[in-house]
Amino acid sequence: MTECERLKNCPLFNSQMWNMPSVAELMKSEYGYGDKRLCAWYRLASAGVAVPPDLLPNDTRRVREILDGC
Repeated sequence: MTECERLKNCPLFNSQMWNMPSVAELMKSEYGYGDKRLCAWYRLASAGVAVPPDLLPNDTRRVREILDGC
């Protein structure tokens, strides 16, 4: 997989997880450098939907609820 094109400007990693560097790096390796299509933030942003700031990258259930409500 390639690096997610949204990673450098991702609000989750750049402003919300600044105080959890180990967790951020783990999530980056999974979603930012892994399969970005699995990332809840990526899926919503790609669909043109506002991303709730408390959404976790692995919260696929919530993504389905949000997208079903659109």
